[in-house]
Amino acid sequence: MKKFLFLIAMLALGTAAFSQNCINIVPPTRFTGPDANGKYTLSIKYEADGNKTLETFITCGTTQIFYQCLQVKDTGTIVYPNLTCAAGISALKATFVPRTGSCNSAQCGATQTTGPDGAVLPVKLSNFSAVRSKQVVALNWNTEFELDAKEFIVERAEGTEFRSVGAIAANGNSTTQRSYTFNDRNDNTGVTYYRLKNVDLNGQFTYSAIRTVKGIGAASDVTVFPNPARTNSKISIVGATANSSIQLIDFSGKVIRNLNGNTTNSFDLSGVQNGTYLVRIVDKTTSEVVNKKLTVNN
Repeated sequence: MKKFLFLIAMLALGTAAFSQNCINIVPPTRFTGPDANGKYTLSIKYEADGNKTLETFITCGTTQIFYQCLQVKDTGTIVYPNLTCAAGISALKATFVPRTGSCNSAQCGATQTTGPDGAVLPVKLSNFSAVRSKQVVALNWNTEFELDAKEFIVERAEGTEFRSVGAIAANGNSTTQRSYTFNDRNDNTGVTYYRLKNVDLNGQFTYSAIRTVKGIGAASDVTVFPNPARTNSKISIVGATANSSIQLIDFSGKVIRNLNGNTTNSFDLSGVQNGTYLVRIVDKTTSEVVNKKLTVNN
């Protein structure tokens, strides 16, 4: 009797978990081609929790080449033939949005996206950054959705070979934004490259874009001159790259001046009151952040 009740409970949990997905795109889901006419085909398998609607968007690079809103039920296969993409199969991507009823009804599960090889991606990443502060590199990223996601493996390379330096467990399944942080101790004096390996519960994985961080001694090369400085004068940011964003910030966190990097990298302190400020330099290529203290007085 206990075993029977346990099986019933597990079945209920499984049904509840599936209903959250609403429609599940089942691997393998892949683009094939090109055929003799230069066309590609996408074949998908799905599992639907009752009568639902599936919106499908197919893009070639950033251009949408196909859209369909289709009612589905239970399990089945859908084939999208005659897809044209001059950039080739690696530029093709499909996005699936499950809905409760009509095409205008509420979304009832996670948006699912295929990568270049057609495999359903476990997560959609956003705002991935790597920033050095002395001997520690802080990696921060968000996910817009997660589908059966298992973990994020943080990989780094000083040359061309990436290796794992740690892992963070994923939320699993989510349609809301999730935030993650990983701190890596890094004494490298040269450039370091970071990427995320996004692994799902089936062992499939995708890689994030690569982020670049300067060596441990490079940030200290940036100086503010003169310092202390007089109000209504000018200061120069020596050593900042032309692709830098520079801010003058008071210690309440208010931004007093903004300056995009240029050949002079100079700040006009007109109207700036006496006090202690923070000059924040952000390299927009590497996301490197350097903070320098500045004193202003007459």
